[in-house]
Amino acid sequence: MNGKCKMVNGKCGKGFTLIELLVSISIFSVVTIVAVGALLNLARAADRSHAILTAIGNLDFAMEQMARTIRVGTYYYCREGVHPPSNQTRDCTWGNGQSAMSFTDKDQQRIVYELNRTTGSLDRENLSSVPHKIFSITAPEIIIESMAFNVFGSSKSDAQQPRVLIRIKGHTAIAGLRATDQVIFDLQTSVSQRNPDL
Repeated sequence: MNGKCKMVNGKCGKGFTLIELLVSISIFSVVTIVAVGALLNLARAADRSHAILTAIGNLDFAMEQMARTIRVGTYYYCREGVHPPSNQTRDCTWGNGQSAMSFTDKDQQRIVYELNRTTGSLDRENLSSVPHKIFSITAPEIIIESMAFNVFGSSKSDAQQPRVLIRIKGHTAIAGLRATDQVIFDLQTSVSQRNPDL
């Protein structure tokens, strides 16, 4: 080319035509929409990961705290409802799981772990303190739908080492996260009393 533009209908024909502009804008729009969709999916994945980490972290803490205190405790008593403030035992074997259990901890305090059906939390109560101290050991983002304790060999006369099976089912309730992105959990652990049941 000699640097001069070609004359078309008395005008210089250098540049883009209207069709070329429309095609390029359409391609740019499609690429932008796809990129924005990918970013939104990444944000949702990050929110879901946050929910999973919250659930796992908090439930790990709650289960570990329960297991640690139950393991060094004695006089396991499994029952829904009122628990005795004294050293009594009561089994609840397979098919007869209860939503609460009490025991005497290493400091001779009578402790109860129970499901609070109103709030969906796992509560810890100290029967030895006056007034009784009750607090939740799970975060508000954790909703427990069902919890079952099974206690075996709690009596000192049964020639069995006491052990407790704990099962918790529920879901997360992270604010701002859609219901389809909440995490469902179903955890189970078994705890044996550390000291010999003599």
